[in-house]
Amino acid sequence: MIGRAIMKGAMAIYCAIVYRIKVEGLENLPKEGNTIICSNHVHLLDSVSLVIKFKTKRMIRIMAKEELFNTKLKAMIFYEAGAFPVKRGKGDTEAMELAKKYINEGEMLMIFPEGTRNGFDKGVKIKKGAAVLALSTNSVIVPVGIKGNYKPFTKIRIRIGKPMTLENYTVGEELNPREIVDLTNKIKDEILNLRDGE
Repeated sequence: MIGRAIMKGAMAIYCAIVYRIKVEGLENLPKEGNTIICSNHVHLLDSVSLVIKFKTKRMIRIMAKEELFNTKLKAMIFYEAGAFPVKRGKGDTEAMELAKKYINEGEMLMIFPEGTRNGFDKGVKIKKGAAVLALSTNSVIVPVGIKGNYKPFTKIRIRIGKPMTLENYTVGEELNPREIVDLTNKIKDEILNLRDGE
């Protein structure tokens, strides 16, 4: 935890110097309860800037592609940042179970449902993992829209939406495939509205 605090402090200074980050909607972050943060993916520093700017006392765990852990140094950095690897496109059961464990222990989970940078703009089909995890753990979903390109000294806007609750869905281990698709599409719509809205 000490290493994470030092890293977080160093990255906070870096981001403050290099970028002009504006955050809206911090009041929408739950202080307790099962929570999944779903954001669009613009840059490698998305997760870092979100963790820094959210200013929450809760631990945030980040699902990240396994390729980011391919050296000892990178693995150490990402683990210290709260990230854990997931195998993309392979139905990584182990990563999904670990994610559920973190959620049930009261930690927040961060997922980028596009599965790649700028996936929405590329026409990439949004991944269903966030919806599956939310429904299986009865978690609220906090949508986040990031606008900006992370070029030095440019503006980056982060908008945090109101938590999406699951009253109209079946939660638990026996999930409805149609509800998974419906929730996945709603997550996408909320993220895009936050990213593109004024």
